[in-house]
Amino acid sequence: MTRRTPRPSSTEGARQQTERSHAVASSPREPRWVNTLTRQEVVERVDELLEVAYRSRDLGNVPDVLSETIYILLSLNTRESVYQKVYQALRERFPRWVDVERAEIPELAAVLQPGGLHEQRAAYLKSLLRRVREDNAIRTWDGVGSYEDDLTLEYLQDLSDPEVERFLLSLPGVGKKTARCVMSYALNREQFAVDTHVSRILARLDLVQSSRTKPDHDAFQAVVPPRIRKRLHINLVHHGRSVCTSTEPKCGECVLISFCARGRDRVGHEDSRPTAIDLFAGAGGLGHGFRTAGWRIALAVELDPHAAQTYRANHPGTPVIEQDISTLTSLEIRKLCPSLGEPHAVLAGPPCQGYSTAGARDPQDPKNVLYREVVRLANGLRAELVLIENVPGLHRVSGVGFADEILAALRRGRNAEKYEVLASDFGVPQNRRRLLFVARRKDRGMVPSAPNPTHALGDDEGLSRTPRLEELLRGVLEVPAGSPIDVLLLEDGSLIANAATMAHSRRVIEKIERIPPGKGPFSYRRLRRDVACTLVAGHRAMPVHPWLHRTISVREAARIQGFPDTYVFCGPRASQPLQVANAVPPPLAAAVASHVLAFIAKPPDSAAV
Repeated sequence: MTRRTPRPSSTEGARQQTERSHAVASSPREPRWVNTLTRQEVVERVDELLEVAYRSRDLGNVPDVLSETIYILLSLNTRESVYQKVYQALRERFPRWVDVERAEIPELAAVLQPGGLHEQRAAYLKSLLRRVREDNAIRTWDGVGSYEDDLTLEYLQDLSDPEVERFLLSLPGVGKKTARCVMSYALNREQFAVDTHVSRILARLDLVQSSRTKPDHDAFQAVVPPRIRKRLHINLVHHGRSVCTSTEPKCGECVLISFCARGRDRVGHEDSRPTAIDLFAGAGGLGHGFRTAGWRIALAVELDPHAAQTYRANHPGTPVIEQDISTLTSLEIRKLCPSLGEPHAVLAGPPCQGYSTAGARDPQDPKNVLYREVVRLANGLRAELVLIENVPGLHRVSGVGFADEILAALRRGRNAEKYEVLASDFGVPQNRRRLLFVARRKDRGMVPSAPNPTHALGDDEGLSRTPRLEELLRGVLEVPAGSPIDVLLLEDGSLIANAATMAHSRRVIEKIERIPPGKGPFSYRRLRRDVACTLVAGHRAMPVHPWLHRTISVREAARIQGFPDTYVFCGPRASQPLQVANAVPPPLAAAVASHVLAFIAKPPDSAAV
């Protein structure tokens, strides 16, 4: 379940529509994502997703201007592992660039041989360094110093961007890609370098029109905000090497598939897993559980942009659209998922604020009837199953029985049942109760029964033990309040994200110190060590840690919910607690998914309620 952001005012809506219209008009043909997002919004989402995936991992670039120029030149048309070794061998053989300039071409070619085209590269390198030496001689200043010790281009630091680019382009073998790499990496200028990976990926995303000739560097740079140009270039290179390759892209492993028509057309055609559509997808707890149990999530729909990004980052190969489902049609879903067919299931966790005891419990809240949109889309898609998850509070809200209404809507053409499940029965240390509405097309048979518990809080023969909450919070996450390190690097080289802790004032810490386990006001309730109540993100913060005097971190909350440490939550820190707290615990979702999958796989005459 995800809290929904308010609709924009008519003025704001008009502004957004104007911006989107401009984005369409600026392109020779309409990109296939413009109905929901502007071009700039797509670029920013692409940047965030790739940063989560690759963390701007070092490409081996060097800070010295002349050294970086040569490093980039050696990388052209050569594999990373090769050109890095060649560069290192060159530096070991010739400690100074002036020594390279004085060396004979055969001697240089012997060092450069592993990179291929060694004689041509040696000639280019000699020519470039000769030009640099001539320029150094002109720029030598009398009585202050000279460039006799070695050749340099460090004086480019004092020139403007146009002056630097003009000079670099005057050097033999240096083109715009090399020049802008040097400006970005060695001079820290806000330039966007376009190599084959960058041009290929951005063209596939319809952000810049592709060309069989050399790319228009200025056109590519114009679509990328200056503050993210260097980071985005680094991560695009990584993505182009590992996932979005030139010949056989791994679209099923791509976090950018939401924005790639080519990728959406490719995935799913040869995938035999049962398929599901995930509506009101939130941060992906329900979808993650189903995916863990062997389902393919063909599409997710989530209006909140930060939760949608979290879903994309953790569900590569699943397109996620940011749209109000009341404006979405089954035909649009089929266009986005060409291989969909009749999905096995439509999943949904509609907003619970109108039902929840922690919310307003307003029977007139329009969000209370969004289940109708779920049924509408399930009908249009001819889905075999519908599964709706929500809070027990919807049984009756100020005299209105929403549970009966949901069942009545589902039973038009389907068999449908309602079950109540407890998170701690499935390995999650929370007294979190949820309702599951499960419906199945009448022509496909009976409804799956409620899943049997897989865990117990105490010793129960035949069941695994639900871990105590304190077992999940011990270890590397035990840091004080105000710890700013959001991504922890472990000894095995793995990363744990969302680990930063809130910086409380001294007054708040003193207040927290007096709160016993299980007690405290709504906004600062201290957790017990064994099992938690339903996690609620009061004031966009989480409950108080069982023994440390601070609120729990997003990562600690995610562990309590049953998310793996590899699951990353996107968006600003203030949005993440809601994403975690509103999610369906993945172990609970996985148990339901496995149970349902086993049921529908049975022959019709053996399936029973």
